[in-house]
Amino acid sequence: MKPLALILSDSEFLASLELEQVRAQWMKKGYAVEEVDPLDAQAVFYALDTQSLFGDGRFVVIRGTAQQLEQHADRFKAWAQSPPPEVAAAIVVGRSQKLKKALGGVADVREAAGPKPWETADWLVRHVKGLGRQMRKEAAEALVEHLGTDLRELATAVEQLTLATNGPIGVDVVNKLFRGLESQVWVFLDTVLRRDRSQALRHLHALVRGGQHPLAVHATLARQFRALAAVKGEGRVNANELARELDLTPAYINRATKNGRNFDPSEVRRAFRLLADADLALKGGEFGDDRPDELILEVLVAEICGDHPVAAGARRR
Repeated sequence: MKPLALILSDSEFLASLELEQVRAQWMKKGYAVEEVDPLDAQAVFYALDTQSLFGDGRFVVIRGTAQQLEQHADRFKAWAQSPPPEVAAAIVVGRSQKLKKALGGVADVREAAGPKPWETADWLVRHVKGLGRQMRKEAAEALVEHLGTDLRELATAVEQLTLATNGPIGVDVVNKLFRGLESQVWVFLDTVLRRDRSQALRHLHALVRGGQHPLAVHATLARQFRALAAVKGEGRVNANELARELDLTPAYINRATKNGRNFDPSEVRRAFRLLADADLALKGGEFGDDRPDELILEVLVAEICGDHPVAAGARRR
């Protein structure tokens, strides 16, 4: 395993999957993970050249754009040829022929290109295999038919399927869990963004009773508020372009644009804090959390909607 990995992908989601694989390998060796700001070259190379004071190894993550990182290509190459002991690194960037050419001989180069729409089911089968499970091709095709070709959505659905099943994932269980689910999820998100608390809780209960895993519901809410934050910051947006930039489907952007006036910037920031707290609670928390998952979600949705729900079409004052 080379000390330097170069991850090239225009998809934030696919890049994160590749990075997670590399990170897991170094964490298994006891390395601590540190992410540095690519704009601060001094901090980047200080991090790369500094060994851990505790002797347990350091894994440095550098995420940036080609413009930010290409100017340091020769320094990255020199570092990779003779890295300090117990230090490893990953550079995560979109497309960069210059970095690929400079580092190709000294780094573990990983390129992650998204599949064509008609290849999505095959990608899904490979993704499930990488998780240590099997998914039949017809089951993957059924899941794509139900949810579309957004890879992040599909990966979240697979997480739910692996939690809910044992053995190979077949078409029957996919149809049972996801037939009609997409429209239910959209209705739920609409009620949350309208801040209609009673209806949001009703649809939340229906999703959970229908088999939707709490972590999948949480992930969907997080994606929607990522879209909302981006829309609030951009003003008028091109839904397709922003969706590609955020690695989301345009439906998230359109929904955020339609309901953006129901949340001011401070409320969006508060929603992210609530989502982070709920994520920790759903995963057990630092000290454990004994509340039922459905209760954690209920509290999250109720607090995001607030004490004074906004009716559809109403303007906040």
